[in-house]
Amino acid sequence: MNKYLLVDDDRTFLFLHEHMIRIANPAASIMSMQSSIKAVEYLEELIKTGQEMPDCILVDLNMPELNGFEFLENCSQYMAGPMRHVHIYMVTSSLHASDREKALSFSFIKGFREKPLNKEIVIEMHDLMLKEKDQQ
Repeated sequence: MNKYLLVDDDRTFLFLHEHMIRIANPAASIMSMQSSIKAVEYLEELIKTGQEMPDCILVDLNMPELNGFEFLENCSQYMAGPMRHVHIYMVTSSLHASDREKALSFSFIKGFREKPLNKEIVIEMHDLMLKEKDQQ
């Protein structure tokens, strides 16, 4: 089973992406959060208490509290340690090349995906997680 954390202030996209994940991986455990600040606090609490981290985080770029880049900056301090095996994807409706470049400048990010995700993209992300888990 894979654990997912979806971070997006738009309930429609949360619903749609959760549905796509369930199609690709019916046994997945999915936590959806509309607040990027609460998502960072949730991850920090998992780290503090030694709980299992999500396998995959899908984070929106444009959010009112912390935007996706600020979320990534908060996560970066943990990527060499407790979050080193977490796959993080930026998921956005932004088509700006500068946003893509900035997101991919974070060495730990696995990809920059356009909303909405479709079944094929979710299956591709799931397969990459499984492949990398086998290599660990």
